Amino acid sequence: MVRLINKCHPRENGDMACSHEIPAFAGMTCLSIVIAFVLWFIMFVLKPFNFWVMMSTSTSMLIVISYLFGRPLFKEEELNLKNISLGIASAMALYLVFWTGKKLLPFFVPTHAENLGAVYGNMGYAPAFVVAILLFFPIGFGEELFWRGYIQKKFSDNLGKYPGLIITAAIYTAVHIPTLNPVLILAALTCGLFWGYLYLLTDSLVVVLISHMIWDPLVFAVFPLN
Repeated sequence: MVRLINKCHPRENGDMACSHEIPAFAGMTCLSIVIAFVLWFIMFVLKPFNFWVMMSTSTSMLIVISYLFGRPLFKEEELNLKNISLGIASAMALYLVFWTGKKLLPFFVPTHAENLGAVYGNMGYAPAFVVAILLFFPIGFGEELFWRGYIQKKFSDNLGKYPGLIITAAIYTAVHIPTLNPVLILAALTCGLFWGYLYLLTDSLVVVLISHMIWDPLVFAVFPLN
């Protein structure tokens, strides 16, 4: 649980008045989340530069933030065949979830075709093989390192595993709300819950890193769902 720092001083009547300071982890974590919100707003709403340049730069910044304030991120022994296999299998499973979801979209999102077109519209800004490489690293790696390795871990360590999962998935979804694209927002919620729960179950950042790094190029460049 979060441990608030109590500061107490006596009142004139002899009673003690206490104030609570926000824990140190919350300040830096919240600032990091604000930075992510700003970066995503610039990329998806303002769009001042090439999308893939902005996305690669932004996720590289998230990698630096995670390294500076989220260490230790994972243990060396996590990098093993079992975790790599789980990461690959979970990426395939999530792709299947999205493939099935696309079949159901017309029943829930009338503007699904237009929304999907907007999501995949950025593919035209770079060759597919370049996009696939960038989605593998730094984009997939950076997003997962930041959202699960840093943010979810901080909230889970201080608030509990399930609150950490729910809060992180909610924030990850909220970052995409300014796009006003229901398909993208729903995708963010699905991915946030999927990778968040996978991280909770396996207690391994390597599993979700591999999963995200494979799923991104798979769904956008190799076997796109548009």
